Amino acid sequence: MVTTRVAPWQVWWVDFNPQIGHEQAGRRPAIVVGSPLACTLPNGLAIVVPLTTKDRGLPFHPAVQLGDVTSYALADQIKSISMNRLQKRHSDTLAPADVAAVKFALRRMLDLT
Repeated sequence: MVTTRVAPWQVWWVDFNPQIGHEQAGRRPAIVVGSPLACTLPNGLAIVVPLTTKDRGLPFHPAVQLGDVTSYALADQIKSISMNRLQKRHSDTLAPADVAAVKFALRRMLDLT
């Protein structure tokens, strides 16, 4: 069993390959989402939202700041992944306002408002 420990709103480098269709591919940062309980389940999975630096102007893609880089959280591509895809914790963290923006986008995307 994988012993990587994750917590909500951490940013990790993730290997999304192989991908199919329009899924995000390659090595890129992703935000761990879910409750603290979900992040500690012994199932070897993490729920993540991939990030991209390309602004597509879509309502489910809030901007987040990681250091000097503006990225966009792809809330329409929320994904459950194996912990084995988590490569390294990102050196930057999300600001509280960015966490709130991602939460809002996820609620809208999943119709939880």
